[in-house]
Amino acid sequence: MAPNRRTTIFEMPLPSIPVENTIAPREMVKYGCPYNQLDRVFIGLHPSWNGIDAIEFRNGTPVGYLSHYNPEGKDIPLQRLTQVSHPSFLAFKEVFVSRENVYFLYGQWGVTLHQIRSLSPLFQLGEAEVAIICKKILEGLVYIHKDLNIFYGNLKCSDIIITDEGHVKIVGLGRTVFQKPGLLGKNRDVQDVCEIARLLLEREDGSCGPLRLLAQDFMGAPPTATAETLLKHPYLQVNAPSWCLRTVPILYSIAQQKKAS
Repeated sequence: MAPNRRTTIFEMPLPSIPVENTIAPREMVKYGCPYNQLDRVFIGLHPSWNGIDAIEFRNGTPVGYLSHYNPEGKDIPLQRLTQVSHPSFLAFKEVFVSRENVYFLYGQWGVTLHQIRSLSPLFQLGEAEVAIICKKILEGLVYIHKDLNIFYGNLKCSDIIITDEGHVKIVGLGRTVFQKPGLLGKNRDVQDVCEIARLLLEREDGSCGPLRLLAQDFMGAPPTATAETLLKHPYLQVNAPSWCLRTVPILYSIAQQKKAS
């Protein structure tokens, strides 16, 4: 079997594979194209789906998800790539550097918020669940805004996944580390979170829950709001069980099967 095969994949949830990243930073970065490694099998997605360009398989089981990025002549911040780490971001398993592209291999995936929205009104997240998701996203933004002094840029529902363990993860960290500092970009990141909340809480029948007033105030945050200040908003202080989001991937799969039947 060839190490790389391009094929068309129909839209479906990619399985989440909990894999601990035990690779040392200096061993994480490799040079060359991953598709040229004869001892590894990557099945390409054409076109790419939710930022994933290929899935690595071992003995018929998916073990990694590969994303391509073209730096377009920009310097590759290898040290930053190996040091970046935060619970709200999906971590790299390996990074491959070639002449034209940087390849980021992730050890797990999950259900994107875009996929969840696609099943509305059959399956929708509640106000408490959305509050938890927004809190985790903002915690990640505080990290890149303050510690790395960069912004994400054009944050969308397709950039946020919920793993089988119920963890909220921002994907696309590899592209993010190439961003330059900018206050305007950071402010837009925050507004993007408010927009994600608005999209997730949209209801065709106009119904609302007990947290709707707080949610509306949160979504109406001023353009100058920072991730750090918005984290203190009362809407995000909701008291929800730690397992609250673990049910999301399961319920999503059930709703998807029901929609297809």
